[in-house]
Amino acid sequence: MDPSRQWQQPDPSGGYGRTPPGGYPPQPPYGQPQQPQYPPPQYPPQPQAPQPQYPPQQYPQPAQPQYPQQAPPYSAVPYATPYSAPPAYQAAPQSGPPVELGAPMVPQRRRNRWFAALIVSSVLLVVLVVAIVVVALNRGSSDPTPPVAASQGPVDSCLIGTWKQTTYQHIVDLTGTDVGTREKLTKIKFSGGGKVWEIRADGNAVEDDTKTVYSGKTDDGRNVTATWEGRTEWKLTTKDGVMSFAGGEATTVVTINVDGSPKGRIELQPNLDPSPYTCNGDIWRTSSKDNDDDFARYDREK
Repeated sequence: MDPSRQWQQPDPSGGYGRTPPGGYPPQPPYGQPQQPQYPPPQYPPQPQAPQPQYPPQQYPQPAQPQYPQQAPPYSAVPYATPYSAPPAYQAAPQSGPPVELGAPMVPQRRRNRWFAALIVSSVLLVVLVVAIVVVALNRGSSDPTPPVAASQGPVDSCLIGTWKQTTYQHIVDLTGTDVGTREKLTKIKFSGGGKVWEIRADGNAVEDDTKTVYSGKTDDGRNVTATWEGRTEWKLTTKDGVMSFAGGEATTVVTINVDGSPKGRIELQPNLDPSPYTCNGDIWRTSSKDNDDDFARYDREK
């Protein structure tokens, strides 16, 4: 027999033995478990602490200062009752132009001040401009006359006026003339002056040789003098420092003297070769393209 089966003996009637009385308490029926009912705990009453009794405190009231009664600063009647909204003001009628809504209000007195300040500023500005113009005119009148600039006309504006020849030097070849052949005159370097030019702005000019006298020497030492007379009318143009001649009508005649004796006359034809020049204020100079020794100087006549 299995020893583990000896823990409980079978009942002779075929079942297990009954539980002896008092072995197990009766089991309640199955369902909701019964909660034990405990009585509320009983606590002994707590003694009440007595409330402290304080005597009433008396505090002295501070004395209020007494101010003398002040007279009201305004003569108008003060408001009787306080108000919760600002008082409504009635706009006074305006004599000026209507003011747009939303535009800032400018007091009339301030606008008058601005207008007066604007007028005073304008007057001061006009006075200042006039003073500057007067000073500029006075300073300009004291400055020396600047060199005459070139004009846009046919001739240089510096050349406009009357000029007198003060210096002249030129080599003249008399070989092909009648007097040169007779007197055996060749190239002679003449010098002198006296010619007068009158030049106008339109380019018309007059070459006056009434007082022109040149003199020189031959290779063998003879003195030769050329005395001019007559005048020539020209049409002048200038460009880039070069003077051009046109339309010359000449009546000029030159008398040749050798050692003080007249030897012949030469009728001159106008020379149309362009001539370089310079002009600066009151001095006008001409030169030759072919020979640096040929030149003339003219001074402006006042």
